[in-house]
Amino acid sequence: MKFERQTIYPKLSIIIPNYNYGNYIEETICSVINQNYKNLEIIVIDGGSTDNSVEIIKKYQSKINYWISESDAGQADAINRGLQVATGDYVAYINSDDVYLPNAFHKIFLNKKSIDSDFIYGDVMIGESLINSKPNRTKKNEMNLFSLIQFYYSAKYIIPSQSVFIKREFLLKNNLNSLNINLHYCMDLDWYCKISRCKPKVYKYKKIHSFFRINENTKTVKQSFKMKEEALKIAYFYIENLSTQEKKHFFHIRLLEFILFKIFHFQLKPNLCFLIKIIYKTNFFAILDRRFLGLIKNQILFK
Repeated sequence: MKFERQTIYPKLSIIIPNYNYGNYIEETICSVINQNYKNLEIIVIDGGSTDNSVEIIKKYQSKINYWISESDAGQADAINRGLQVATGDYVAYINSDDVYLPNAFHKIFLNKKSIDSDFIYGDVMIGESLINSKPNRTKKNEMNLFSLIQFYYSAKYIIPSQSVFIKREFLLKNNLNSLNINLHYCMDLDWYCKISRCKPKVYKYKKIHSFFRINENTKTVKQSFKMKEEALKIAYFYIENLSTQEKKHFFHIRLLEFILFKIFHFQLKPNLCFLIKIIYKTNFFAILDRRFLGLIKNQILFK
């Protein structure tokens, strides 16, 4: 007598923090519901929206396991409230203007590499709308502390929160089941830094299964300077956890970033001799930076 192997669907808790994103939240909620995933918990934490957000949430409340609408201390606080009530094997949060692509959960979690991992992530589609989006792939966003703290220098190093799923048991075991509510731009970066220090088993899936929306309220666009400033503070907070060699590399990159900022901010025109000195001082990180290579190219072609 043959027995069919039973498919295991780990329980997923999907947290949707929201505040006055009524123009987008319906698409986000539907992208979760329409996964048709058998073992799903949907949690919506609304910060007391004054637009039509609550009306939309109520429209889908039969499919939502838990939701509230009350004032909170910001996005990190909203996510923490969701984490407190989550009961899934894996937890994730997706902002209320982003979406999961069709059949994403099945593709990710009917994969043994995912089931055996503590931290799962991938790349995303990016754009103003899903229809007009394009893949945003990078090999630089590795789940280790040195890679993570370089986000202040380049967005290529960030792990997109829309793609992340974390084993809840791992979070609870390591006392990591909350984000820093004093951070308003890079709370996910800080969280991932803490997680990386606990050496999770990591899996980066190859196919893209989520979408990051760029709009007029996106923090990376509207408040990029404040976000970068907060990311740099996080980097300096964790720098003591780096190896001696990693610290040395960090300050090379920091020097290069500072010089490039001065050059472009003040529209300076450095000569070729100066640029060669920068390569020497920054341990050749400069030749990996497109902005710096552009300066070299301009000097050679237009001298």
